[in-house]
Amino acid sequence: MKPEQVLLQYFQNLKDMDKALNYVHRDAKFIAAYDKETDRHHFYGTYEGIEGVRAMLSKFQNDLDTQEFEIHKILGDEITAFAWGRFQHRIRSTDNIFESYWAVVCEVEDGKIKYFRGFEDTGALEASFRKK
Repeated sequence: MKPEQVLLQYFQNLKDMDKALNYVHRDAKFIAAYDKETDRHHFYGTYEGIEGVRAMLSKFQNDLDTQEFEIHKILGDEITAFAWGRFQHRIRSTDNIFESYWAVVCEVEDGKIKYFRGFEDTGALEASFRKK
């Protein structure tokens, strides 16, 4: 499977975490906006291995109610895939809407995502978690 197909399958299976994790390499490194943890937001940081990615996805499932998720384009070569699009999530704890364009770059090895880095509007993310 080509890297862009692996990334697409990962995205299409995110509602079922175990299915999505089938596309994650055992030595995976997923970076959510910033590579280091920070007190700015509990999503930020580097998540390693399948259990690390499970922890990251659990945070997303607990906090985000996805309203829209659009993939505008996915491009790839032999080992890399790049995608971008737009999403809208309702934040469960505040009922605020987090809307952003997003981009992802990943590297695939043995048909699984080994490196994944996501980019989004972090200011909008942080603001959406503040109570009105």
